[in-house]
Amino acid sequence: MGHTLSTLLGLSLAGLVVIDDLEACTLWATVVTNAAGGTLIAKNRDWKPDHTQVLKMTRNRDGYAYFGLYAEGGTEPGIKAGVNEKGLTVVTASASSIPQSKRDRQPGKHGVIGVLLSGYASCDEVLARKDAVFPRARTMFVMISDRSKIVLAEVGLEGKYALRTIASGFVAHSNHFLEPDLAAFNAKIGASSAARLGRITELMKGVPAPCTAESFASISRDRRDGPDNSLWRTGHNTRTLASWIVETPSNGVPRLRVVLANPDQPEETRTFVLNDAFWRAGS
Repeated sequence: MGHTLSTLLGLSLAGLVVIDDLEACTLWATVVTNAAGGTLIAKNRDWKPDHTQVLKMTRNRDGYAYFGLYAEGGTEPGIKAGVNEKGLTVVTASASSIPQSKRDRQPGKHGVIGVLLSGYASCDEVLARKDAVFPRARTMFVMISDRSKIVLAEVGLEGKYALRTIASGFVAHSNHFLEPDLAAFNAKIGASSAARLGRITELMKGVPAPCTAESFASISRDRRDGPDNSLWRTGHNTRTLASWIVETPSNGVPRLRVVLANPDQPEETRTFVLNDAFWRAGS
């Protein structure tokens, strides 16, 4: 759509009240410029520490198998990030700039992670059927990657949405609308959302090329802006509970790195080589 991230950030903040937001996540991705090519995509998952997160394989009779990060228990159970056997990765973030009361009143709308992972093999397939997916989705932000590109979807209320396709460079998102056509949905922009978007943009601009999964892992742990506004949050009400990073080369086997920071449990880092044996074994 021709807008730089810094321009969109400035437009989204203009004239709006900035508040603290508790429902949050930070998403970022890049198209890799080294010989392997491909993409890197990441999500830091922030939420209330009232539940446990687990990793699970899902197999559908008529769709693709996918591996996901799930919340069990708490106020918002379900899948929060995933990658399928074709190398499509989907991560989401809440649109907390819209009042919760309005987000709760969305009859007939649903989440899209499972729909995308089970039914689509590439970003191009998603783009070809965008009107079958996003008008039916609950308001949220969705970042999708495959072996060559990234798609960012901002889903507002009333079935309205906007898409950006990234074939080079990087993209980042937090919890408020950036596209001018949807900016009216920003009733209030959270202080944490604004700070995290600014910080991830700053860090991504400073990463030496080519960017790597190790670069993303280091960025995900950034705590410069304190317990409530950093990329890795350690606040009392909201914490970073997981890091999800998928590296998908143009050719070859994708790799997944997950950090689980479940409440009252030791932090756990797990890595997966998403080859044929992985998908056959289902673990």
